[in-house]
Amino acid sequence: MAFQLKTHQWYAGYIKKIQNDSFYLRPLEVIYESMHIDTLYTDIIGFAINDVYAMPKEGVQVDYINGDFKINMSAGHQHWYWVKSGWLFRIVAVGYAGLTVANGIIQKDFTFSGNKLGIAAAVFAFGELLKVHYKLTYRMGKKFHLEYIQIN
Repeated sequence: MAFQLKTHQWYAGYIKKIQNDSFYLRPLEVIYESMHIDTLYTDIIGFAINDVYAMPKEGVQVDYINGDFKINMSAGHQHWYWVKSGWLFRIVAVGYAGLTVANGIIQKDFTFSGNKLGIAAAVFAFGELLKVHYKLTYRMGKKFHLEYIQIN
């Protein structure tokens, strides 16, 4: 199980015990070295169900990276995140606008009436729209929640 606390800190590991409103997790830390891979299990930690802020979407992988649990942007279904999140479109738009302004200044023929800056603004706005809609997690709240169900 992988989840994010309200403090925005990620945890991942195996559930060892579930009680009325809490669960106990044994964190699994996989450390990738150049010559070997180490697996480290740490002490069991208890969490209240209400402490869970978000859970990763299907295909999103949470790994132990640089001493902390994080979403691994190199694994799972978040390949191409730089396109899906609009990052590439925003960078291209800023570069195109900068090139247009620089060319206008160099050629001493710079006016705001051209449509080149409008194209850059539209591409940047598209990138921002993608950024707003690209989420890697399910946030707990009205739509998603964790619930303890006792089965006899």
